[in-house]
Amino acid sequence: MSKYKFSVQTDMTKFNNFSEENGGSIYQTSYWSEVKSAWKPSFYMGYDENNQPVLSCLCLERDIKVGKLWYCPDGFVCDLMNETLVVEFCAFMKSEMKKHKICAMVCDPLIIEALDGEKCDTSAVNSMLKGGFTLNEDKNFYIVQPAVAICSPLKGYTPETFLKKCEKGVRHGLKAAADGLLYTESYDHITLEQHPEKLDEFFTVMTETADRTEFIQRDKNYYKTMVTALNGKAVMNFIYCDQKMRKDHCDALADKKVQLESQLLELENAEKKNKKEISTIKKELDAINNTLTRNEKVDKELYEKYGDNVPEKLCLAVSITSRFGKTAICLYGGTRNILRNTLRPTHFLNWVRIEDSFKQGMEIHDLGRVTGDPHDENNPLFGLAKYKMSYNGQLTEYVGDMYLVNDKFTFMLFRKLLPKVKKVKNTILKKHIKEKTVSNSKK
Repeated sequence: MSKYKFSVQTDMTKFNNFSEENGGSIYQTSYWSEVKSAWKPSFYMGYDENNQPVLSCLCLERDIKVGKLWYCPDGFVCDLMNETLVVEFCAFMKSEMKKHKICAMVCDPLIIEALDGEKCDTSAVNSMLKGGFTLNEDKNFYIVQPAVAICSPLKGYTPETFLKKCEKGVRHGLKAAADGLLYTESYDHITLEQHPEKLDEFFTVMTETADRTEFIQRDKNYYKTMVTALNGKAVMNFIYCDQKMRKDHCDALADKKVQLESQLLELENAEKKNKKEISTIKKELDAINNTLTRNEKVDKELYEKYGDNVPEKLCLAVSITSRFGKTAICLYGGTRNILRNTLRPTHFLNWVRIEDSFKQGMEIHDLGRVTGDPHDENNPLFGLAKYKMSYNGQLTEYVGDMYLVNDKFTFMLFRKLLPKVKKVKNTILKKHIKEKTVSNSKK
């Protein structure tokens, strides 16, 4: 006799609350199913003998031409060490798959295999294996997302102690951003509706990033849907450089420099020299000179790009970050080419995201998945992985794809065709975006 009972869930508040309260991710919610509108969602929950919820599972259905596939983002939300629960749920889902003619269910459970190369306890996998799942051994092959992420642990830190753990390049980048008086604006699902022009700004920056890095650009409305559908669980950040603010700041520093140079001259000409005070003023002057020199470079770069028509307020970087439960996930991010190295807006953007994660009580700040070997310098994403690691990031290796197969032949055919389908799809998407957007080099 079954110890647990399972059913389709229609109460999305109950479904999402269970996920949030039991370590689930934003990908394991009805919010995410609204983002992935091309997939047909089904929601399942499990209950114990006292009718208390013990499991939730989002299934996203896709027609893969040769059949139908279910994908469960990040797997099930439950105690995966509870073998009885997992095995019974797998048996239930097998019957559901047969009923709906699903060839296979794909999961990529949040079971960590290694942290920074150190092996972790993966015994939770055993429950799924006993339930009929098979584990994909080829980490270079994945249905939806790669198995490697770079995550920064926030628990036990303050923003100040965390920053000390970051690499020097991060701190230098933040100093450069401070020299240019970069600042942020944020928009959620409510305020974005009130400022539709922000979506155009976001898309412009993402398009320029796509041109530079050759990643697959999304349609503009996809980004809006993401923020809207996540219903307060996601925010858009914009990083700006305001020319008037920057000029006023530099003018004030120039005046300060004159005052300090006068004070320094008096101190150095005094009969009894105060070496400590002289040293303090020299350091302050060095800092002012560095800031002024950097801003001279900014002025030159802006003039070369815009001539006498420099925009008063220039958006340099954008992002979308979700925060759900105790985990923040960096969903999207991009930067303009202009001032990218001079003022380091990417460093500032990521630090703004991390500070916000601290403020909202997050324990993990997920900087995103990476493909290929992050230690291999020949990997096209090696530089990106190294950059993410500079934020006290841990290389987090999950066990990867797991499959519960109903129709072996159809699933085998799908797996063989998938790499070719992805290649063709990416080529079409890139061409489509190129046709819809003007090359930034002509702007």
